[in-house]
Amino acid sequence: MLELWKYGLLWFSAGFYGYLIVHHTIQAFLSEQRKANLRLVILLVNCLVFSIVDSQLLSPIPVPHPAVRLLTTVQFVASVFCAVLFVELLNELLALRIDRGVRWLWGATAGLGAMVLLGLIVGTRTEVIFLPLLQGYYVRNASTPLGYIASALFLSAFLGAFGLAFASWRRQPPPNRWMLSIVSLIVPLVLVDMLTYYGILAVVPTWNLCYAIISAALSTRLNAQIYELTNHLRQAHEELQAAYRQMIEQERLSTIGQIVRGIVHDLKNFFNTVQSLADVGILRLKRDPTFDPADYFANIGSTTRKAHQYLLDMLEMTHEQGEMQWEEVSPAELVQEVARLSGARFLNPPVQVVNHIPTHLRMQADRRYMTQLFLNLTLNAIQAMRDWQGERLIEFGWIEQPDCTVLMMRDTGPGLPEQVSAHLFEREVTTKQGGSGLGLMLARRALEKHGAQVEVHSVPNAGTQFIFRFPTPPRFASTSDGSAVPTHPPDPSESQARHLAA
Repeated sequence: MLELWKYGLLWFSAGFYGYLIVHHTIQAFLSEQRKANLRLVILLVNCLVFSIVDSQLLSPIPVPHPAVRLLTTVQFVASVFCAVLFVELLNELLALRIDRGVRWLWGATAGLGAMVLLGLIVGTRTEVIFLPLLQGYYVRNASTPLGYIASALFLSAFLGAFGLAFASWRRQPPPNRWMLSIVSLIVPLVLVDMLTYYGILAVVPTWNLCYAIISAALSTRLNAQIYELTNHLRQAHEELQAAYRQMIEQERLSTIGQIVRGIVHDLKNFFNTVQSLADVGILRLKRDPTFDPADYFANIGSTTRKAHQYLLDMLEMTHEQGEMQWEEVSPAELVQEVARLSGARFLNPPVQVVNHIPTHLRMQADRRYMTQLFLNLTLNAIQAMRDWQGERLIEFGWIEQPDCTVLMMRDTGPGLPEQVSAHLFEREVTTKQGGSGLGLMLARRALEKHGAQVEVHSVPNAGTQFIFRFPTPPRFASTSDGSAVPTHPPDPSESQARHLAA
C-alpha cells in the first residue's frame, strides 16, 4: 500500500504540475497576465519539489533516508515559499489590499533562509510517524523550537489570507467565488496535516494534496481571467471594426462631397459664361436692331459643347478600370487636346498655352489618365492666374533622357507657398481658396497609375514648374519622308535650355 501511494504520488505530481508549469509558462509570454502567471509557475515548481521530497520521506521500515535532514530542510523551504506565493496571488487576484503584509512575509522569508542555512530550523533528531492506513512510516527530522514557531507564523499568514478572502466573498465576481469554493476543500486536509505534524493524529501526509487543490484553483482562476480578457478583446475588436467601417463610410461620403463640389464649381463657370453671352447679346440686340448675334450664338454653342465634353471627360476619367489601357500616345497631341478642353484662350485676358513637346515623341501610357493629369494641372494653373496681372503663360516641354520619359509643365503665375508645394499631392491639399482638391486628387491617381515621379518647384511671384518622370523610355515616330528620327538625344543641358525658360 505504501509503495502504491508513493509512486502514485510521484507520477501524479510529475504529470499534474508538469502540465500546469508548461501551460502557465506559455500563458506568461502570450497573455497580459504575465506577472500572475509567472508567480503561479514558481508556486507550481515549489509544489512539485515538495511532493517529490514528501514521497522520499515515506518508508516501509522505520529507517530514515540517508539524506533525511536535507530532504526535510528542502521540504520546509518549499512549503514556506508555497505559503507566501499563495498569499501574494490571493492578494493580487482578489484585491485583498494586504500589500504591506505580503512585503513583510517576503522579508521574513529572507531571514528564515539565513536561519535554515545555520541549522536553526531543522533539528538533528529523527522523527518516525507510523501511518496505519498505508502500513508504513513517515520519517523526517524534527523541527527545532524556532522551526515550530516559524511554521506557526507562516501557517497563520496562510490561513489569515484564506480567511480574508472568504470575508470578501460578497464583493467578489463569480470567477473568484469559484476559486474560493475549490480552495475551501483544503480545510479538512489542513486540519488533518496539522494533527499529523504535531503528533496528535497519524493518517497520511496531506499537504501535497492541499497544494494540488490550491494549484488547480489558482490555475482555473487565471484561465478564467484570460478567457474574460479574450472576450473583452474580441468585443473591442468588433467595436473597432464597426468604428472603422463608419469612418470609411464617412470618408467616402466626404470624398463624394468634394468631387461633387468640384464638378458643380466647374459647371457653374460654363453656365455663367453662357448666361453672360446671352444677356449681352439680348441687350445689344435691343439697342441695335441691325446687330448680328451670330458670334454670340457661336460662343454659346462652343461653351455648351465644352460643358458637355467636360461631363463626358469627367465620367471617363473618374471611371475606375481593372487594368491600365496601355498604348503608344503622343504627349504633344495630348497637350493640344488639354489646351482645347481648358478654354484658356477664351479667358479675358486669355492664358496662352505653349507646347514645346516634339510632335514625333511617343511614350507608352494610358491616354485617359495622361489627359486627366495635364488637364487638372492646367485648370489649376488657369485658376491661379485668374486675377494675375503679370504674364499669363502655361508652357509644356520635354527633357531628353534615354531611360525614361521626362515631361515638364510650368506656368508664370503667382507661385505656391512653400508649405503647399511640399505637400501638393497629398490628401485634401488644394491650391485655391474654397477648392475641393479634386483636380490634385485625380492628378495624383494618374501619376500613381503610371508609376511616375513628380518634382514641384515654385517661386513666389515667379510661377510653378512640374517635372514628371515616367519609367517608360521615350520612342520616336518616323518623319514625313519615312526616315527614322534619331533616338540618341542631344545633351540634356542643351535640351533644357532650348525647351525650358524656367
